Amino acid sequence: MARLSEDVQRQTRELSARELTAQLGEQLSRLLKDEIALARAEIFASSRRAILGGGLLAAAAILGLGVWGALVTAAIAGIAEGLPIWASALIIAAALGVLAGAGALIGRARLTGGVPPLRMTADSVRKEIGELTATTAHRGQR
Repeated sequence: MARLSEDVQRQTRELSARELTAQLGEQLSRLLKDEIALARAEIFASSRRAILGGGLLAAAAILGLGVWGALVTAAIAGIAEGLPIWASALIIAAALGVLAGAGALIGRARLTGGVPPLRMTADSVRKEIGELTATTAHRGQR
C-alpha cells in the first residue's frame, strides 16, 4: 500500500504545468456541466410546485368570483332598502375600491422581496471550487 502511494506521488511530481492545466480544464468543464444540471433540477422542482399551486389558486379564484358577485348583489340589494339603488351601488363600489387598493399594496410589498437564489447550486459550486483550488495548490507545491 505504501509503495502504491509513493508511485502516485512520483507520478504527480512528474506532471508538467501543461498537463495540470489540462486536468484543471477538464475538471472545470465537468464541474460546470454538473452544476448546470443541478440548477436545472432545482429550478424544475420549485417550478413544478409553483405551477400546481397556481392552478389550484386559479380554480379557487374562478369559484370565488361567482361567490363575490352574489355577495355584491346582496349588499347592493340590502342597502337599496333605505337608499336608491344607484347610491347603494356607489357605496359598495367605493368599499371594493378600498379593498382592491389595500390588496395591491400588500401584493407589491411581497413581490419586492424577490426570488431566493439557488442555494444548493451556489453551495455546491463554492465547495467544488474550494476542492479544485486545494488540489491544484497541493499539486503545484510539489
